[in-house]
Amino acid sequence: MTLLSLLRHNPGRRISAFDGMAVTADVWQEAHEYHRYQQQMLALNGHGVGILAGLEVIASDPTSQTVYILPGAAIDPSGHLIIVDQPAAYDLGQYRDGVLHLLLTYDESRPQKQNGQHADNPFFVYTGYNVETVVDRTDTPQVELARIPRQGRDTPITNAADLYRPGLNQIDLRFRVDVAPLARKTMLVGIAHLSKVDDPSHTRGLIHLARSVSMQPEMRVLVNEGIDLRGDLGDYTLLCLVAKETFDLEVAAVNNIYDFVRKGGTLFVEGCHREGGSNPRANDSFANLISALGSRPQVVKRHTSLLSDPFFFARPPDGYESQGAPDLRADGGVVISTCDYGCLWQGERRSAAAAREEIRSGMEWGHNLLLYAWQRRQGGSSA
Repeated sequence: MTLLSLLRHNPGRRISAFDGMAVTADVWQEAHEYHRYQQQMLALNGHGVGILAGLEVIASDPTSQTVYILPGAAIDPSGHLIIVDQPAAYDLGQYRDGVLHLLLTYDESRPQKQNGQHADNPFFVYTGYNVETVVDRTDTPQVELARIPRQGRDTPITNAADLYRPGLNQIDLRFRVDVAPLARKTMLVGIAHLSKVDDPSHTRGLIHLARSVSMQPEMRVLVNEGIDLRGDLGDYTLLCLVAKETFDLEVAAVNNIYDFVRKGGTLFVEGCHREGGSNPRANDSFANLISALGSRPQVVKRHTSLLSDPFFFARPPDGYESQGAPDLRADGGVVISTCDYGCLWQGERRSAAAAREEIRSGMEWGHNLLLYAWQRRQGGSSA
């Protein structure tokens, strides 16, 4: 049922009850049809057709011709809510070669008595679902769960090794439509200067980055400066440490940072090149801190999340520093940079004011850093 057909079936009225009113089957039906209509209109216009939650399709273990559909909910083109409350196995071994479309459709039973009861006991309509596989899409109201490019009936079906480039007999999830309400994420970022600076440019730069990312509908970034590294860091997703001179941290602060990273937080450290020169003295102190945390950052390579999600870079973009090649390293939630992105995020480079394209590249990489930190905090990445 399309939106236009739903509009044509608008009840245009609802029943107003009063004491002593005769409630016949027709009255009861009309009252509930009004609410069903409202629900369908809200589902189609407030969400759309697709998957609300769950309904992941995964290969069996060990692999075979069977896939599993995990519990979840979806909305079909008629606005019906489809619920799958238990994992469901589905055998694809009988189907011929071709691109198989795994579809979910709404189903409901005819009105029926419960346990064979008679007299004035109510009839029940049981809602449910069907799963079907077709080579060519049909016109029936449906929600696509997955596609499998099938070749060879005896070949096992596997999860895609690369979600963006699934191969033959691998589960292709690229065409699923997710319609869950967009819940805007709020990320709290903390910044601490570990040596005195004349101008807190890194704080201003981080605030510029936060504002830029917060313009996107999916994320809102807040920045707290001057945080106590010995205090409770549990609310923070990303912790930025900046210095230009050597520094020493108390053991309690180091242990607290270690615990922060271990629990899914991300630590980002860089020396301030604007005040500390091309090789800030703070670098040695940062190296000691990272060693104390048990981290061994390696050069960030192309195609890893810090250089590819959501913006792709062939190499780390230039930061404030124009002398030498930018060096970006990471290990399990610890990211260290010699690029001085903090000063770039407020529009400065060593040689001159940053060009618009240079600022844009720096902001886009900062978005990658924030997404990396968010995914770590959610348990989605530990790279």
